[in-house]
Amino acid sequence: MNQQTLTKKEKDLPEVDVIVAHHQGELVLKAIHSILLSRGVKIRLIVATSVSTVNFHGAKTIFVPGGPAKKRNVAFRFTESEYMAFFDDDVEVTPLAILHMVRALQKDKIGMVFGKTLNMEFHNRFDEAGSFLTPTGFLWARAESGIEDKGQYNTEEYVLAGKSAACMIRRRAFLDAGLFDESYEILGEETDLSWRVWLSGWKVLYVPSSVTYHAFNTKFKPRDFYVPRRVYFNGCRNYISMLLTNFENLNFIIPTILQTIVWISASVGMILTGKFEAGTYILKGLLYVATHLPAIFEKRKKVQGSRKISDKELMPMIMRTPPISYYLKRFFRYISTGLHG
Repeated sequence: MNQQTLTKKEKDLPEVDVIVAHHQGELVLKAIHSILLSRGVKIRLIVATSVSTVNFHGAKTIFVPGGPAKKRNVAFRFTESEYMAFFDDDVEVTPLAILHMVRALQKDKIGMVFGKTLNMEFHNRFDEAGSFLTPTGFLWARAESGIEDKGQYNTEEYVLAGKSAACMIRRRAFLDAGLFDESYEILGEETDLSWRVWLSGWKVLYVPSSVTYHAFNTKFKPRDFYVPRRVYFNGCRNYISMLLTNFENLNFIIPTILQTIVWISASVGMILTGKFEAGTYILKGLLYVATHLPAIFEKRKKVQGSRKISDKELMPMIMRTPPISYYLKRFFRYISTGLHG
């Protein structure tokens, strides 16, 4: 009788396709282990990896060279369920994290959700608690890495985005938004997708009850994981491209000008402090945008042609204005460390 009851309960559990994008290293083993211990859901785990010689136990392993955006899109072809969770390969997922994301997605018009991510080394410190767009075009990561979690962000609320280290999306919303933009590779690819989820008529929610620990900026993940080209070139290229693609009408002009000035200033700052490679990659990112404007505006045409909500309606939900001190702190931290989050 107990076995029959258990089987019935298992049949009633929501099914989730969980996609892990793996680049390198063994942190992924802890991620896989924690995901398979999830409660309240039926997991179908897919690991898309750059390493052609591995086969992860408990998961469908597929070889996909390229960045996380491409890995997730390719893995999507192997999914079956209504819900798809995306995790980075350097996380530890708490047992109910996936269930809480599913429950949030079951609410009306919620198309994508981001969980609360905490520091894997110091569990009482934030890694991410949702981000908002600012008038400058840069993001406000309101629980900046290292801030102590005192329950100040324990309320579900709409956000522009969060980190793809721990998020989930409805199949319909993913298709409506047009999947990840593979040209982004990494850095901002989830923010661009989330923005397009909003534009396609869905809403994006931060879910603090879904907790994941992230190895970003900890002793578990040395700096050599952060390849300069990915950090500086992609960062500059992707964030400016995102503004040009997703803002309505001419609303992108002022944020794009401001961002260009800041990126040039960051490049000069890098070079003056001896980080010549970093400064050069930023300039290459600006050059990429300038030389690829026709392709970027072709994507813009497609995105704007399918939008379901105006900027006038959307911005009050996804835009905030942090204090000037926030921008200054982030700018000088970026110059000194090169880390975005």
